[in-house]
Amino acid sequence: MTTPESAGAVEELRTATRSLHDRLDRDLPLAREHADLADYVRHLMVMRDWQCALVPWLTRTDCDLSGLALAQQDIDDGPTLSAPALAPIDTTPMRLADDGSAAFCWGATYVLEGSRLGGLVLYRRLHSRLAPHPLRYLRLRGETGRPWPETLALLRGQLVSPGERRSACRGAVAAFELLVRRFEDAGCL
Repeated sequence: MTTPESAGAVEELRTATRSLHDRLDRDLPLAREHADLADYVRHLMVMRDWQCALVPWLTRTDCDLSGLALAQQDIDDGPTLSAPALAPIDTTPMRLADDGSAAFCWGATYVLEGSRLGGLVLYRRLHSRLAPHPLRYLRLRGETGRPWPETLALLRGQLVSPGERRSACRGAVAAFELLVRRFEDAGCL
């Protein structure tokens, strides 16, 4: 049941992550006008690594992780890049921020689900330019993902109390910061 308090949960998550979201929208190579297939493959490598690092938190919300296989398929179908191997993602900041609550995990899920919605926006912009590559990962939400309004309703139902919303915001910020650091490590930001 949505209460006046839980109705603000999504807005609180948006507010908490806005500056991180704006930075990625502004600076990611894949979001630029002349993005190419190499940009897509680099983007996928970061997203794959990031989602793998988040698995301990995402599985606690029964999050759909099918995007991992699609990302790998798209990487395999793309150009081979000569990029140095990146060290595994250090999840220490995420672990330190984790208060053990389900709400914290819902915050991480919010970021992943939001990235899937953003992927669909990118798919619409890039599918003609990057054809014949299928861009399976970007169109994930359109084919197999739960609709964004359903995700928002689920979050509102899970994040009812002020404490749950604060914990979810910590989880969302920690997950987003992990993603930004990975893009930086990969030279994408």
